[in-house]
Amino acid sequence: MIIVIKKISMIIAVASPSGAGKTHWIHQQIAQTNESIGYFSPKTDFIPIDATYLQSEYPQLKIYQTGEEAALLAGSDQTITYIEIPWYLDLSGIEPLLTSLNSHRVAIISPDANNTEFTTWADEVVSGNQITKLTTSLQIHRGVLTGEILDFDSLATFWLEMTQGAYGEVVRAKGIFDLEDGQIYFGDFTANQPELEFKPLNLPRWLDGKPVRKSGFEIVGNNLKQAEIAQTVKDCCVPESAISYYQQQVKESLATEPEVELV
Repeated sequence: MIIVIKKISMIIAVASPSGAGKTHWIHQQIAQTNESIGYFSPKTDFIPIDATYLQSEYPQLKIYQTGEEAALLAGSDQTITYIEIPWYLDLSGIEPLLTSLNSHRVAIISPDANNTEFTTWADEVVSGNQITKLTTSLQIHRGVLTGEILDFDSLATFWLEMTQGAYGEVVRAKGIFDLEDGQIYFGDFTANQPELEFKPLNLPRWLDGKPVRKSGFEIVGNNLKQAEIAQTVKDCCVPESAISYYQQQVKESLATEPEVELV
């Protein structure tokens, strides 16, 4: 008689206030295991910033989309699947899914914070980033940039101005941006944390017309000047008439790069 042993999948739901470090914690966990891993972040498919970043670091990562919850309910092929819950989603709204999955709940919170909502919800509490305390509700501004290519210098100037308060009180900002060199970059900012420079992701260069892979940004804060943000980001975009020129320049540059001999 052949006995078939079904692999047991573990679902870990991760929640926190904005900027506490959910994605960073998940990144650390993936780095410490050889198991097959899945990832799902509800309602973020149109600008999948964290999913794109994680998959660039771990190409084997299985990304689940909104609408594929049935695959999780049926038992995924991954040994561990992380559900990263965006801070703006009501925990009670996603409760039926988490209950049906019998998930282990992890809350990432600031060391000095009194986040009763998260500590009551969680099975496990992990110390996260120090978060700026605000007296009013947070605003969120998103921008979809799929198909756009940005000028790096213009983007860097905007990012610096934004983080220094030119467009309101920003406590969190992140994005994925296709740039003229064909690479897609990850930008990340959290108030009170060391600034991270833009990081090229380990994904193929896009050098044939307008990119079709998803890109965009998310900015969180108070008194955000959303119209000015949208216009400035638009001004950072390379005109469609110039895209072919820039891509050809990059192709020629890559073609003339000397080969590196491996010793």
